Amino acid sequence: MELTLPVFGGIIAGYAVRRIINWLSIDGYVVSSKDPSIELIGVASWSWAFLNLPLTEAILFSSIVIVLAGIAFVDYKTFQIPLIFILIGLGLALFGIVMNVMHISSALWGVFVGAMIPLMIMGLLWMITKRQGMGFGDIQMGVVLGAWLGPTRMAITLFSASVLSLLTWIGVSIVTDFDKDRAMPMAPFLSIAGTGTYVGSFYYPEFFHLLILQ
Repeated sequence: MELTLPVFGGIIAGYAVRRIINWLSIDGYVVSSKDPSIELIGVASWSWAFLNLPLTEAILFSSIVIVLAGIAFVDYKTFQIPLIFILIGLGLALFGIVMNVMHISSALWGVFVGAMIPLMIMGLLWMITKRQGMGFGDIQMGVVLGAWLGPTRMAITLFSASVLSLLTWIGVSIVTDFDKDRAMPMAPFLSIAGTGTYVGSFYYPEFFHLLILQ
């Protein structure tokens, strides 16, 4: 019985995200009703959260993760990040601040790391190479992730996502062919890295505390 409500909640949350994706139908992309991937992500995130976190924090974690999953699915297929998911994410971040799950100072510093630093790097790369390394949707996503994760975990998320995208690019190039202009959607890597960093900070808090002290 302990898992009944989280499993049910995860299914409902995943279904809601899938319905939003299909309603948007960006570039004609929809998630088939026979594809349970988003619902399974919902079940996994809700189950883990409600077994390990306090109630309010569990609600925040599981809700943000399923929103990140929706962003990742759409960006992977269309290279676009739906604004509605960004707004939902910002609403959840505000909920976390109001409910004292997140400190506003940590959220603001996280936004700086997640958005302003990539924006400055993107501007510098544009000045040097005349190429845009990240999209503005990724910057918006960095605002949501940064507010949720705080500065230290956001920095680790950016680094991890960059490494994951590079390794994936290399793997795809080996399997198919080398193309220096091949674009990679960043949102899936940010979603995976952000969720993984949060879970990692739960199991290894001493490591993250050490990073903050240094």
